[in-house]
Amino acid sequence: MSGDTVVVATFRTRLEAEIAAGLLQQAGIPYVIQSAEGIGTGPLPPGASLLVARERLEEARMVLESLDEPGG
Repeated sequence: MSGDTVVVATFRTRLEAEIAAGLLQQAGIPYVIQSAEGIGTGPLPPGASLLVARERLEEARMVLESLDEPGG
């Protein structure tokens, strides 16, 4: 992924982020999951952020909106 990356969504767990990332993958949108979960270096907050290239942000938001829709 080249260029600036921005957070498109945050999740309570890395697993939730991975599920959402699957939707981005299906749409052909490159992503990065950023999480300290599972590192084991001390008391770190759980959760994960899903990052995409700035130029794909709006497209990624539209894809992820399906997670909030009934039956999505």
